[in-house]
Amino acid sequence: MPRRLFSAIALFLALGLATAQGTGSWQVESEFDLYSYLGLGSMWVAAYQAPADLEPDDAPLVIGCAPGAASGFEIAAWAAPTGTYALGAEPLDVDVLVRFDQGPVLNQRWFLVEGPFATEVVAPFELDQPLFAGLATAGNLALRIQADPASGVQERTFQYAIDGFSQALAELRCGIPDPPNGPAADPFGDAGPAADPFGNGPDPVGDETTEPDPFADAAADEAQVVGAWAFDGADGMVASGDLGVLAVYCAPDAANGVEIEVGDYALADPAYEVVFRSGNIDFLKTTATRNQFDAAQLDGDDVEDRLVRFLRGVVDVTITLTPRSGEGPPMTYRVPTDGFNDALAALACYVGAP
Repeated sequence: MPRRLFSAIALFLALGLATAQGTGSWQVESEFDLYSYLGLGSMWVAAYQAPADLEPDDAPLVIGCAPGAASGFEIAAWAAPTGTYALGAEPLDVDVLVRFDQGPVLNQRWFLVEGPFATEVVAPFELDQPLFAGLATAGNLALRIQADPASGVQERTFQYAIDGFSQALAELRCGIPDPPNGPAADPFGDAGPAADPFGNGPDPVGDETTEPDPFADAAADEAQVVGAWAFDGADGMVASGDLGVLAVYCAPDAANGVEIEVGDYALADPAYEVVFRSGNIDFLKTTATRNQFDAAQLDGDDVEDRLVRFLRGVVDVTITLTPRSGEGPPMTYRVPTDGFNDALAALACYVGAP
């Protein structure tokens, strides 16, 4: 290869409850999780008051690990069923009211995005300081998305019991695994040989060498695969379907550190309309341009960041590429995505925007 549901909410919440560590009403999901933007760990608490179209348990407040934030965390809330708002590639800014206990009301500007399982309202990183101060000292948080008829946004109010926040935050660990090949250094000290001390080498007794390890190649091959993702050297990961691929490659000149491409590396049209679907929901529609490898490279870091956010929660995706010239039929294929969080962390070059 060239180098180069909503119905699932109840299931994932049930899995989270089965594996999470509880601290008061907070659930702590250290390392990899299905709730935060980057999937590096989160803590969450279910709402006890939510709009009628959301069960309170399906409306959590999430504190997610976010290395790009000064605080190290992102604050978000699951605010509406997927598809409630006609969100485009750009997030939709909304005015929100925040109140801790019976304290002063904070007027803030958050933004709406489509998450893997619900529409989420997210606090910009620069608002973290007053929010974390309130979370650490209060027992109740009220959050209201204010109505904006021009944008089709209706008023939505949530309340959360946030006792135990500081203890839960102290227990949260944000994890990034080792790269797929493991650490390069000798694990038994810095004075030994660079080679694997248990590997093949000169026979210490005579001049003959030991026999090759019959399992060496298989182990090396296994180390290059994480879930559905095969690593293309050290700077790419590829999930393959029957007719095409979904590939993520490191791109140091990109603001988010990666470029994402789809197709079969034999595309002819210069530009494509691309639709990503999971189940019966088209969760992302965008455009792509044929690159030097004859694949379709997605246009824009913001689109790639939205796709990454969805891929953290789905286990497969159906991709449709339609030539923008109108010449030739669309290409549609399904790609498994299991193991995406682990693989992306192992690739270690994605620095997505909030």
